[in-house]
Amino acid sequence: MGLKVGIYGGGGYAGAELVRLLGGHPKVGGLEVASRGYAGRAIGEVFPQISSKGSFVGPEEIEASGLDVAFVAYGHGESAETVAALLEAGVGLVVDLSADFRLPEVGMYEEWYGVHPAPGLLGEAHYGLPEVFGAAEGRIIANPGCYPTAAVLALAPVVKRVGGGIKSVTINALSGVSGAGARPSVKTHFVSANESANAYGAPLHRHTPEIETMLRRVGESPAVTFVPHLIPISRGELETIVVDLDDVPDAGEVLGWYADDYEGWSFVEAREEYPHVSHVANTNRCRLSAAVDRRAGKLLLFSAVDNLLKGASGAAVQNMNLALGYPEDLGLEHLK
Repeated sequence: MGLKVGIYGGGGYAGAELVRLLGGHPKVGGLEVASRGYAGRAIGEVFPQISSKGSFVGPEEIEASGLDVAFVAYGHGESAETVAALLEAGVGLVVDLSADFRLPEVGMYEEWYGVHPAPGLLGEAHYGLPEVFGAAEGRIIANPGCYPTAAVLALAPVVKRVGGGIKSVTINALSGVSGAGARPSVKTHFVSANESANAYGAPLHRHTPEIETMLRRVGESPAVTFVPHLIPISRGELETIVVDLDDVPDAGEVLGWYADDYEGWSFVEAREEYPHVSHVANTNRCRLSAAVDRRAGKLLLFSAVDNLLKGASGAAVQNMNLALGYPEDLGLEHLK
């Protein structure tokens, strides 16, 4: 019969990628896609790039009790109530793509996002970066943000080995416009974003506590300076991370740490060549590299992902696969 899967928030960019990936997944036997804005319209009409004969439905039209897995792709603060309702209905696994379950403490969440709609569920959530934290065993997977995915994959092997010697971490991140979501705004309008680049959300962007929290699960890590930038491309993300260390390792040594920690994982790779956004666009890969500025005594790390795939929907499917005991790349082989 196959898995019965529901997507809530299927009308956004991440939702569209979920429809595309899950529609061709060999273990998915039935797929229902909810969208408040597109209910009643054919999926192929809204997203002509997706081969689908189905139509969007309203969220209330999905019989949640019949689902094996649900993906929730609503915005921050909107997802938690839906996740709680799905679990109450008996859904065995919920993958949430918002920030609602990424931070482990209520106080921390409320400091950065406001009142949490379902604080009692925070302790159940597994942070879904499997290459660092393993496969989920519970009912809720908190899919990481795209920026933290790139940052933590680059930094975790370093923090694990030399965390106590790190004096500072500065992350300069560049992201395509799709990272802001499908809902248009003055800042993401073509006329504003084209032929321009700008920093935003600094110095206290909401991804900062997520990055710091996950690094401190790995080892000793200082506060992080995180500065995101919007650049005029549709998708993709590149981070240049400057690490100030007491004793700076060689770049080759860091590449060896990457090789050791990510051996056997399908979607993380390290190379001497610095990554380009084009190297990872439309894939589920994270590509890493490292360099040393001996003159300044700094370690430089480079990390590139596709913000809609490894930074969102591709990772969500990867997390589902691992949680259910499937190969991590099932249905994602073409995205390597």
